[in-house]
Amino acid sequence: MKLRKYLVLALAVIMVFATTATASAKADASWDAAKGTAVIDGQMDDVYTAAQEMKMEAVSDGEADGTKASAWATYDADAFYIFVQVEDSQLNDTNANAYEKDSIELRFVNNGQNVQAYAVSETFDQNYGAEVKVLKTDIGYNVEYKIPYTTADGSVKFSLQVNACSDGKRNCTLHTNEDLANAWQNSDIFETLVFSDKEVAADTSADDAAAETADEAVETVADEATTEVPDTGVVSFGLVFGVGAAVSAVGAVVSKRKK
Repeated sequence: MKLRKYLVLALAVIMVFATTATASAKADASWDAAKGTAVIDGQMDDVYTAAQEMKMEAVSDGEADGTKASAWATYDADAFYIFVQVEDSQLNDTNANAYEKDSIELRFVNNGQNVQAYAVSETFDQNYGAEVKVLKTDIGYNVEYKIPYTTADGSVKFSLQVNACSDGKRNCTLHTNEDLANAWQNSDIFETLVFSDKEVAADTSADDAAAETADEAVETVADEATTEVPDTGVVSFGLVFGVGAAVSAVGAVVSKRKK
């Protein structure tokens, strides 16, 4: 009996560790950005659909309050773009502290480069020349960033943080992994955004539609050409001339062969 109890206890401990290990992304994770240029309007462009979804499920600095967030990234030769979608039913910015307002903080390369976007006022602060659009939605808010950056190196170190607030206080922060709770003061734990070769397939629907229309036109002409002519008892001159031309052609071929 004692042996059975020990086995059950050991199994329970293993299950707890397994659950904890899969709760969020591993530290120093890498995420694939898709190739393409986004329009900075707070709307999710098609170019983001080829990118890897970064689910921000790790909760720090408090208890989860139901806020959910995901991010996607893309890039071109001059910049990288990040789109963040937040589900939050209680947007609040009554606290004087920036980090205690509903907002998203984007840091990259080092902790001296920070762009913070605020949900309620749809504004942002930055110490870097970025283009940012904040847009409130029916379910929360979106933030879209354009960061001028030389993408030739193939990757960039970055971190994202969602500040979830209500009633004048911050309830918690969201990240892709728990280690990033200290990213505001430690750039060594930043994650890696990889500029991958993934991109959205070219839209060929217009070409396909044009080709289909052309095929239908050809079929229509063919159908009209094979439509039976009513029997009037009169032989068409076109038919006579057509038969005559065919006979003449055959005769010419036979004549050539005899020579």
